[in-house]
Amino acid sequence: MKIRRFNESDQIDISPDRVNEIIEELKDIAVIFDNKSVYMDSLLSELSNYKNQSKKGNDQIDDSISALQVIKKDIDDCKDKIDTTVNNLINYNEGGRKFLYQDDEKNTF
Repeated sequence: MKIRRFNESDQIDISPDRVNEIIEELKDIAVIFDNKSVYMDSLLSELSNYKNQSKKGNDQIDDSISALQVIKKDIDDCKDKIDTTVNNLINYNEGGRKFLYQDDEKNTF
């Protein structure tokens, strides 16, 4: 049985070296997402040249453009989340563990 001091916790911290490795891996992934986002813009631009002019309905090209726009937004959202994660990990390495969100006990019912 382990005897803990009053201020000891079971919290295990990740090493700064490992955090830096993760940051670099995430930055590599972010570059891939940036490249795919640019490529997606190119595809959307090309397909837009063949968009159906009819107001009565959509064809396969119109539907494909719509789907690619959703994919492009998802890629951009992923890139934003990776950037947030990188910034959080940099902050963790520089300043240690901090609560970003915390329960406010005054508002608990």
